[in-house]
Amino acid sequence: MARGLVLYWREWETDLSTHKSILARKMRESDLETVLRWRNHPNVRKCMLSQQKITMAEHRSWFDRSEKDNTRALLVVEEDNLMIGCVVFSNVSCTGTADWSFYADPDSLAGTGRKVCEAALDFAFRELQIYKVVGQVLDFNEASIRTHLRLGFTQEGVLREHHLIDGKHLDLIVFGLLSFEWREWNKPSN
Repeated sequence: MARGLVLYWREWETDLSTHKSILARKMRESDLETVLRWRNHPNVRKCMLSQQKITMAEHRSWFDRSEKDNTRALLVVEEDNLMIGCVVFSNVSCTGTADWSFYADPDSLAGTGRKVCEAALDFAFRELQIYKVVGQVLDFNEASIRTHLRLGFTQEGVLREHHLIDGKHLDLIVFGLLSFEWREWNKPSN
């Protein structure tokens, strides 16, 4: 199932509107400079599993590998034609599961991260027909934990002292969201 979905993703070149002025689209090479600037921002980097600064050459290499990887989809989210965040779906499997990571423009207004996530989840469940999205969050990242819970994710577990940063073992909190839960959570209210 997912192989066909990923092939659809590879061929997809049309922007998909998700919410009024919010747009999820495929990441382009022309987006790399902005995405790298966000990724290397101290407030973003400190919440990443890999916290080192990334060079443009490393970033471009990641993008090139990702473009050829049938288990990965790179998205940029725009509002009113301005980039506000990016999302990576990785490990897209034939069972319909995918891991995700995301970040918003670190200089954006409060609530932007949620907009980015909503647009990307809408894309994943409606267009890629992903069955389950899985997120892993470092235990100190309270903003991301709140975002997952507010989006309808269920905390499925804790990988205790699973990740080493600066000589300290940190817990990874695991979240999951199923497609029918997203549809239920995302129903228009009457």
